[in-house]
Amino acid sequence: MIGSMAFDAAVEVGIAAFCEGEEPPEDEEVWRRLVGAGVEPWLAERLLIFLPMAYTRRLLPDVSYPDTLAGPGGRVVLAAEPVFAAALDRAQRGGRDEVGRIATRGAEFNAINNALNAGSRMEDLVLGELTLAEDLEPAGPGDGGVPSPRAVFEGLLREHGVPLDGETRVGAELFVHPAPDGVVMAQVDFAVSHPALATPWLVESLAGHGPTWRDAIGEAVAKFSLGTLHPILEGLLRPGSAPGQVERTRFDHPGGAFELVLGPQLNLFTDRPVPSAGPLLDRLIAALGAEPLTRRTHGLRLFTAHVDGRLQTNEVLLDNEPWAAGQAVVADAPPPLPEGMVAVRVFGLLVPAAP
Repeated sequence: MIGSMAFDAAVEVGIAAFCEGEEPPEDEEVWRRLVGAGVEPWLAERLLIFLPMAYTRRLLPDVSYPDTLAGPGGRVVLAAEPVFAAALDRAQRGGRDEVGRIATRGAEFNAINNALNAGSRMEDLVLGELTLAEDLEPAGPGDGGVPSPRAVFEGLLREHGVPLDGETRVGAELFVHPAPDGVVMAQVDFAVSHPALATPWLVESLAGHGPTWRDAIGEAVAKFSLGTLHPILEGLLRPGSAPGQVERTRFDHPGGAFELVLGPQLNLFTDRPVPSAGPLLDRLIAALGAEPLTRRTHGLRLFTAHVDGRLQTNEVLLDNEPWAAGQAVVADAPPPLPEGMVAVRVFGLLVPAAP
């Protein structure tokens, strides 16, 4: 059986469908939002049923809840449903507004509310099992139309021989952003923890969009795979596992020499040739000389966006944090193209070099 972690992203998509808009949507609208964005019906049905149940258990934990659902064809054991397990886990981290929006629409919440209004005490309530008018549609194979970025990330690492043990920890979390009808917007934060890093977690955030969640998440994963994965492999997790996929540049620093392990330059929002960001990176490396870098591995990420030669976005992150001196270097640099819209993204690791 597919583990609950495979549905972590699906649960985020379900939560967004419940919480979008100023007023709580009807079930039909939640269904439309899910299925219209490529969520397979068997998964959409489970999100529609299981999320309110999970959030009711979070909101009202003193009630005794059943472990099953009843349907015309027999009982459904909740512990055997990975979507329910994922929803229950995520509900524990839900914010107040989110919990209130989702829990209060469920049949179990209504039954509890009616019992309390009739004079029952919360701690005495033993809830009967929910009865479905129709049996759940059998779960299909795979992810139901919502790939788990974490599962994909872990799969990529295993393909490159990276052991996911106690020393290396990884994660990938989906964030849903508002988008026009017919389009979904996904932000995926990929995270790595390793003893060699200068910070507890190194996080890279990438976005994707498309008509379905598979398209949007797939675009974010593709950007990560192209621009970020190989520097992480070569500079941190398993040197030699991605030969020819990175550039290495040694540079001197007052605290000791480093090697910049750099991924490919990603050019976005244009189909025209974009000059190399190499000269800008050289200036950023020179500016690093004034930074007190420890003898650990540091993350460096550049993202700029220009419109008709004007700088619109200036992000230079050093160990996940905005680097003011790096942003000043970018602000003083010429645009990559004089006209139109263009964005440039480069990621690398600063790895302590041998003397």
